[in-house]
Amino acid sequence: MPTLYVRDVPSELYERLRREAASARRSLGAETIELLRRSLSPSYGVSLEQLLQDADRIRAQHSLPPGSPTAAELIRDDRER
Repeated sequence: MPTLYVRDVPSELYERLRREAASARRSLGAETIELLRRSLSPSYGVSLEQLLQDADRIRAQHSLPPGSPTAAELIRDDRER
C-alpha cells in the first residue's frame, strides 16, 4: 500500500483534523484517509447509513442549551407571523 506524506500543514487545520479524528475515535491517519475517500467519491455514492452517522456526530458536537425551542416550534412560530 502506498504511503503519503504531507508537509507544512497549517496548525489550525492540523488541530481541526486531530479533533475530528478524536471525535470519530480514529487515528489521525485513519481520519485523513476517510476524509480523502469521502471527498474523492461521488456525492451520490454516500449511503444513508453514512449520512445518518455524520448527522449524529454533528448533532453530538453542537448541543443546544436546555429549554431551546425545537425545529418544529420555530417553524410554527414563523408561520404564525
